[in-house]
Amino acid sequence: MEAKYWRDRLFRNSFTYKGNRFQVSHWSVKIQHLGIRKTFSLQATVRTEAAADACQLYKAIVTRGWKSVAAGGKDKGAESRPAPGALAAPGENGFDSSYWAQRLIHRKYTETLNASAGRELSVRVDHADASHYFPLGTDNRKLAASRAVRIYQTVVHQGWDLASEQFPRELAVAFRWADNPVAWTYTTIHTQTTIRWLPSVAPVVHPAARLNVAIAESDAGLRRALAWCINQQDGCCCVAAFATAAVALRETPRQRTHLVLVSQSLVDKPGAVCLEELKIAAPKVAGVLFSVYEDTDQLFKSAPGGAAGYLFRRTAPTRILAPIAAAWESGLFTREEIANSVRGYFEEAVASLPVGGSAHQLTKLTQREHEILALLSKGHPDKEIAELLRISTWTVHGHLKKIFEKLGAHNRTDAVVKYLHK
Repeated sequence: MEAKYWRDRLFRNSFTYKGNRFQVSHWSVKIQHLGIRKTFSLQATVRTEAAADACQLYKAIVTRGWKSVAAGGKDKGAESRPAPGALAAPGENGFDSSYWAQRLIHRKYTETLNASAGRELSVRVDHADASHYFPLGTDNRKLAASRAVRIYQTVVHQGWDLASEQFPRELAVAFRWADNPVAWTYTTIHTQTTIRWLPSVAPVVHPAARLNVAIAESDAGLRRALAWCINQQDGCCCVAAFATAAVALRETPRQRTHLVLVSQSLVDKPGAVCLEELKIAAPKVAGVLFSVYEDTDQLFKSAPGGAAGYLFRRTAPTRILAPIAAAWESGLFTREEIANSVRGYFEEAVASLPVGGSAHQLTKLTQREHEILALLSKGHPDKEIAELLRISTWTVHGHLKKIFEKLGAHNRTDAVVKYLHK
């Protein structure tokens, strides 16, 4: 996911004409993902620019599938097929509730967000090379399907921006406490928007909070959701929320703030750059970078390469600041105390790792079984899974039987819950 990785993987093609060997001026790169390998010709002639282009190609393939760059690559030694999760555009079928009724899924981590919704149903909507999960606020399949139609109509006719403002989305948010070794916590949240399927829970604000937190995030729905999460945690209070890096850099020194959570995807400046500038503008304020993903699969694939080790730990939405709890509870919220708190948190996490469990069971699955389970978790029917993987429906059924046996699952829902529990 970094351009410097691709810099050493660029090459220039050559050809022979009338006995003379010539080398083309532009760079090429081979990219391999999910058993597919393609060669791409890059327009840039400068190596650093070509590496950045290759990096962007790879990110597009990982996050949106091979279909997003299918026109630009030439197959090398592997059959081209849609990547798992690459849902074909619903087209006119998307305006029919029966289309969505067979694609409704239960996302395990919605339970902690809407306890009164029971086994709340969700749906994944894919359109114009973008996709999101939407919680539907009900376990009634007929009502959920009609809500899915409403969301899809908004996306198609009015665009993703308006749909994101109107409807709650389910997002995976990762907080980057350390990058070498990689030590991240992550959680699943629902954005807070103008339309809520259920009445929102009143925020809990702690007037005597020991930790004042600010947020720098450009997505308004996500900004409100993170503020809500912070205000649920004892001793914490969200005192400010900024939509841009410029506002965060200007206002943070004026606020009585101890910690700033900075999004990697700010509209006006990369989060990492903003964080470095905040250290200068407000040296006594600690900062933590966070990244946002469609789901946890995307999160794991986007982790930086080359680290000495990797530690990912899921937290409840109301415990996103748990790794630094020891630091603020001690009353010594210095960078050294924060580092000690984070280290202690992850050491405890490693010491308490369970033996076996669903994570261990998942390691027993073959690559094909992982692909099928990933597609199943995104709401694909069996016939669609077969088309995406270019196998028969009967073969899909055979793989599902083996998946149930290996995971100790009784049905599709049980298998997906175990898969999402990672």
